[in-house]
Amino acid sequence: MLRLSLILLLLTETTFSQSDLISLSIDEAVEYGVKNNRNLINAEREILMAYNEKWKTIATGLPQITAKLDYTNYIELPTSLIPLEKFGGPPGEFSEVQFGLEKKAFGSMRMEQQIFDGSWIVGLQATQVYLETSKNFYEKTLLEVKEGVIKLYSLVSILKEGVSLLKNNVENFKKDYYEISELYNNGFEEIENVEQIKITLAQSEFLLKQTEKTYDNQKDLLKLILGIKILDQLVLTTNFEELISGDIIFNKSIVDFIPENNIEIKISKNTFDTKKLEYKFEQSKRLPKITGFYSNSFTGYNDDFKFLQSDQKWFGSSLFGINLKVPIFSSLGLRASSQKAKYAMSQAETSYVDQKERVYALVKQKLNDYLLALDSYNIYKENMLLSQSIEEKNSIKFFEGMVSSFELRQAQNQLLNAQQKYLNSVINLISINAELETLFNKPITVK
Repeated sequence: MLRLSLILLLLTETTFSQSDLISLSIDEAVEYGVKNNRNLINAEREILMAYNEKWKTIATGLPQITAKLDYTNYIELPTSLIPLEKFGGPPGEFSEVQFGLEKKAFGSMRMEQQIFDGSWIVGLQATQVYLETSKNFYEKTLLEVKEGVIKLYSLVSILKEGVSLLKNNVENFKKDYYEISELYNNGFEEIENVEQIKITLAQSEFLLKQTEKTYDNQKDLLKLILGIKILDQLVLTTNFEELISGDIIFNKSIVDFIPENNIEIKISKNTFDTKKLEYKFEQSKRLPKITGFYSNSFTGYNDDFKFLQSDQKWFGSSLFGINLKVPIFSSLGLRASSQKAKYAMSQAETSYVDQKERVYALVKQKLNDYLLALDSYNIYKENMLLSQSIEEKNSIKFFEGMVSSFELRQAQNQLLNAQQKYLNSVINLISINAELETLFNKPITVK
């Protein structure tokens, strides 16, 4: 048994030695999440890929140079048939002749330059839209990370405060239960009063366990969004009092909303621009393609491998030209592709207009929700303070014989409900505030 205990102790120490202790305020948590969130890191890599895709497209319109080198060693030279009739011989008879030398080396260099290609121009424009889209998705992920960190950090802090309140309630209820049990044992109280307090105590203890589990789970979610290992220890240095004393007032209205700044509208515009370019790309297939080229080659022959020697004779040739490719007839295939792309562009345009209206509606809704959340916060805060006062007074009156155990239990339950409603109102207010800041695309900060 002792040996097992020592092994468990060693394992525990090893586990904690491998974990890090990270202490963060809410502002530091936002900054930490921006640097370490894994989705944000991948979104940044997407931008880098977009830059490379843009350069890849640019490169296709720049000069392309290729080199080629061939070496041939004939085991047996090819045989050609020469009609003897051409040299005065009888018709129908041929002479078998082998021309050339056994070894041959051939080298060439070819340069091509695109002169005109409508699809390349459209493709270049498309890569720019792709780059802008990647940047906007990065911005969207950034806003989501900031919003998520603020929501989860606030939730964990509030749950921690809830645990503290519930622990205090449990201690008070335990004290009441002990005192009333002593009164019952001495014949001064009825069993019903003891049972009433016991029920309230059991409810508060269960609620405490439930809140503690929720606190642990939400803290793990916060670690994930921050990019922190689950086994690492995270300490939140912004406590509940500092959180609710911060700036949670959103002082903007619908007239301050700028649609062009909203990230969802930006992305919808990117989709429309992409579809528009796809339509232009299909139209560009009807245009001619012009390419210029220059080629230079050299050939050497020998019975032995002496191509690297200075006396090797090389035979060169060079040429230049222009390639012109013009689509003439595609059995209406190009027209069908162009019409399909046009309809897709129209769909994207309609979706873009619809997205703007939806965001406007969402902004109005969230502004109304915020005003209601602010009213709820003020009301439930006052109700909680009143419930605390009522519970304390009823506890004193109960032991003085002025109120019944039922009335005391009512006051205790009222306090529990008031505390939960107050904490929920804080969570709701902070969440809606963060959502509005994302919609308005303003920097998310908690002062």
